Amino acid sequence: MNRPLKNKKKIVNKDNISEKIKKEIRVICKKYPKIKQKIKNFKDLDKKLYYAMVWEVTESQPLHILENSDKRGWRNYHLDHIYPISMGFKEKISPEKIGNIKNLRFIHFEENIKKGSTITSDSLKSLRRIKRLIK
Repeated sequence: MNRPLKNKKKIVNKDNISEKIKKEIRVICKKYPKIKQKIKNFKDLDKKLYYAMVWEVTESQPLHILENSDKRGWRNYHLDHIYPISMGFKEKISPEKIGNIKNLRFIHFEENIKKGSTITSDSLKSLRRIKRLIK
């Protein structure tokens, strides 16, 4: 049975959108190769793009001004998004706000892994700060 032409156009448009998202992700990952590792396990393209955009903004910040930036490393200090990226995605907060320097800090890797994407009192304070940002 033949499908109506309208349905075929929707499928083509959906494929075009997916390809555009994939292209945006590739461009970001080419500019910041470390991001590819951070987003590789996401299946949802919108979420993958959001995380890539947040990390692009994050890596463009003057991270050297943050306390413990000189101790950054896998088994040392991690760059932490005080208000988690996952919550920013759920709440539809712009990547520019989640990746802003006001939402970043370096904390010991064990503390960062333990924290995960939980909301803390620091997270709520950071959320108030980043919501006031113009972007």
